Amino acid sequence: MRTKELRALVALVAVFVCGTALAGSKADIVVMTQNQYLGADLTPVIAAASPEEANAALIGALVTVSNNNYPERVQALAASISDKKPHLVALQEMFAFNCLDPFGTGNCGLFPNAFNDHLAATMAALGDNYEVAAVVQNLTLPPAGFPYPGVPIQLELDGPFIFIEVIDRDVILARTDVDTTVVDFGCMQEQESLDGCNFSVVAEASLGGFPINIERGFVGIDATVNGTDYRFINTHLEVQQLGNNPASIYFQTVQASELLNTIFATFDASKRYIVAGDFNSSPADVSAIGQPTPYEQMTMFFTDIWPLRPGKPQGFTCCELADLSNAPSQHDERIDIVFTLPAPSTVKANVLDAEVEDKTLSGLWPSDHASVSAELTY
Repeated sequence: MRTKELRALVALVAVFVCGTALAGSKADIVVMTQNQYLGADLTPVIAAASPEEANAALIGALVTVSNNNYPERVQALAASISDKKPHLVALQEMFAFNCLDPFGTGNCGLFPNAFNDHLAATMAALGDNYEVAAVVQNLTLPPAGFPYPGVPIQLELDGPFIFIEVIDRDVILARTDVDTTVVDFGCMQEQESLDGCNFSVVAEASLGGFPINIERGFVGIDATVNGTDYRFINTHLEVQQLGNNPASIYFQTVQASELLNTIFATFDASKRYIVAGDFNSSPADVSAIGQPTPYEQMTMFFTDIWPLRPGKPQGFTCCELADLSNAPSQHDERIDIVFTLPAPSTVKANVLDAEVEDKTLSGLWPSDHASVSAELTY
């Protein structure tokens, strides 16, 4: 066989393999939302009343994060994406944890699975079929002006410190056969964050006596799938009781309003809109502050696709125990949601990573949230 013919055959095989790998549903577009879980409940850290309490809570959180073994869990989470082959994926709680040990204590090694970059691990697990389309950076520790290179943790009384760096991100992935561009939402300069925007109103907390902002945000891309233009937006709103403070429901309510205001201030009627993410607000929620809940606000303009799927499953997505040790799933609320405008004509949607057989080899749930996949036909 001549060289030119061989090259042509290799190219043809490559096209066939790639097409087979990415081929999926016959729906117009397939999307997914997946909260990958940072690995611990931070309530004790945020609620700590003294530096000593904060130090103990941070040690406990690191132990839990390490035991929850993200390097193992990410394989299961990535497998769900690879199985459904969504065109676009909204990822939340894409953390990066790093440990600085300037005194050479070796104490960072006591938490062997804690320090890694969730986004890098996800991309490695997915292989070459997906790429990062857009990122918004949220909570970042240490914050600007912090007096230490990281969050100080002392494992022994009067012993040397190690310092922890933390980054939280919301990320949009796109299949490599999908053309995308980042949406410019025109957010104020102080809210600009990588490709997206941080909310202007965020919860505040104290970390060992130092004030910090619990930044959250949103990010969007324009994408063309099967010849149709879409705007795909990913967000993660504040929880209802951050650090056991019921006032934090105010923040998620205002954040939902800001998200909607931004969407319609930059609205493009030529595109189909899909807004996905962890809204920390369910259809069952009742407002405690006399304002529409985030879910109610979204459904004033967008369609929640879950009720459009055949059958009447509850579709609960949250939450497993913080240490991911519970035997059957204990999900009892639906807060990981896909909203669309206009409404699709047919929907095939599934909750993933919520069955016992979805657990990792060591018996962990892939996340404290279930993933949601949606095949949308218009």
